[in-house]
Amino acid sequence: MKAYFRRFWGLRSWKRHSLILMIAGIIYVFIGVSFILSEYSTTRAVALAVVLSIAPLEFWGGVFIFAGGLSIISSRWPPFTEIWGYMVLTGLSVGWGSAYLMGIIFGNSPWTNASGFLTWGLIGFLWWAISGLLNPNETAVTSHAESA
Repeated sequence: MKAYFRRFWGLRSWKRHSLILMIAGIIYVFIGVSFILSEYSTTRAVALAVVLSIAPLEFWGGVFIFAGGLSIISSRWPPFTEIWGYMVLTGLSVGWGSAYLMGIIFGNSPWTNASGFLTWGLIGFLWWAISGLLNPNETAVTSHAESA
């Protein structure tokens, strides 16, 4: 049993994925803070009517801060995996984009808010795609040149 818990002890070395997850986490924290501190307009309220009917924007700001914090933690811990933070970022991004789509389908949100759905959906896709990339120190260079 001790060997199992030893997998969680310590930090991973700093790599490219660590940098990406740290910066993304900080940005998501700032997005959350902006949701909490800013006054939101009528157009934003219409665009996000479905999620705002569940909880106020300040709550969703807290969700972004929490997800950003998880991403920051995942940049170095646990040592045996480095991509779980991308799952958090992907899920929140796609979910937030879907909130714009649900506002169009179930609310009175204009079709121009489809750009919010597409933007956040693309961001979610990028987090998913980046998670499968290798760190530069884990790639191999081969020569495919033919000998003459």
